[in-house]
Amino acid sequence: MPGDTFAASLWETISAPAEVPVRLQDEQQAEVAIVGGGILGLSIALHLAERGVSTALLEAEKFGFGASGRNTGFVVPSFIGGIGPREVANLIGEKAGERLSRFVGASGKELFDLVQRLAIECSAEPNGWLQPAHNATKMRMLEERVRQWQALDQPVALLDRDEARRLTGSPQYLGALIDRSGGQINPLAFARGLAHAASAAGARLYSGARVESCVDEGGKWILKTTRGSVRTEKVFFASNAMGGALMPAVRKSIIAVQPYQVVTQPLDEQVRARILPLRQPVADLHNHTFAVRWSPDNRLMTGGLGVFNSDAAIGAMATSFLDRLHKYLPGLPPLQAAYAWRGAAATTADFLPAVWNVGRNVYAPIGCNGRGVAVATSFGRALAAFAQSGDARDLPVRVGPPRPRPFHSILSTGPSLWLMWNQFRDWRDDRGNSNASH
Repeated sequence: MPGDTFAASLWETISAPAEVPVRLQDEQQAEVAIVGGGILGLSIALHLAERGVSTALLEAEKFGFGASGRNTGFVVPSFIGGIGPREVANLIGEKAGERLSRFVGASGKELFDLVQRLAIECSAEPNGWLQPAHNATKMRMLEERVRQWQALDQPVALLDRDEARRLTGSPQYLGALIDRSGGQINPLAFARGLAHAASAAGARLYSGARVESCVDEGGKWILKTTRGSVRTEKVFFASNAMGGALMPAVRKSIIAVQPYQVVTQPLDEQVRARILPLRQPVADLHNHTFAVRWSPDNRLMTGGLGVFNSDAAIGAMATSFLDRLHKYLPGLPPLQAAYAWRGAAATTADFLPAVWNVGRNVYAPIGCNGRGVAVATSFGRALAAFAQSGDARDLPVRVGPPRPRPFHSILSTGPSLWLMWNQFRDWRDDRGNSNASH
């Protein structure tokens, strides 16, 4: 996982500094211990503490250091682009699928309600989010997707070509799905706000405490760190793609991907009036999703996966993503990469969330698959209820063992190959759209 690009992000620059955390010393006791101080872990800690459960959270770096503090801050109460309620039902069954879809669909409103209740300063903009379609095939997909979500009472609608182009500023879209319960936030400020709220509610949060082992001792779990240890009854590993070697079965059950983010210089009012004029973030249906939003300080922010994954590739990837902005949003002024960084995210085989049981009372909730801001927040509340009750009916997904993937080391190279194939498909589709318009 890249570590030195965290300080290069826009979010670290514009977010209020985190409060000085408590340092773990000696051995501490807790009913529940959480490993990982991102949005998911902090949401679990907050909701457990509000339930009166003795809770300790251990974070190896800073709160929000992983994907939670490096993503674009989209609040998207949905699944990844190719999956809707119908596909979810086909994968896990009608009843379970409807339950999960309703849970995910409600996650945007739940996040914004939580921000308001806790008065978290995170540049929250509950303006909705847009999923545009760039060809007739994707448009038919959107029409069906809108019907599916409306059947679940989700506040979505289908926009025609003129409205989609007006709200995105792009001439290439034939229409768009709009979900008015979504929007955008500063995700690092949100994570730090959750940390403050969880601590105020009574959770004990420790940063700089890297867990080195998890040992069953006398019916309880001992989490040993570089600074001290925690003795606990239940453990939630909420480290997602940053789990490392501590949970090998979990590590081999996911594929980690490394998205890049790039942010331009501030742009003037004329540009802002034409591009995303209502400040609704966009994640379209290209095979390599084109995503873009306005930052709180009026910069365009975009990004995606990269064929090459290293800190040395950040400059080249930033140039590539700025070129995409010019391609999909014509008429922009010359753009500069004022900020550029990379992160990591975990994907599951079916691209759905999961709760894996990796030992007696040891769980690994995982797999927001690029939809982590909203879904992880709601997931944390559900996991806190489950931790207290022990009733799996409190969860939107079944609890089961991890599913290590055969030939995992080979599959780990798959995202780069998949990306190259999808970039070719997008080039072919865009070329066909261009020819059809002439």
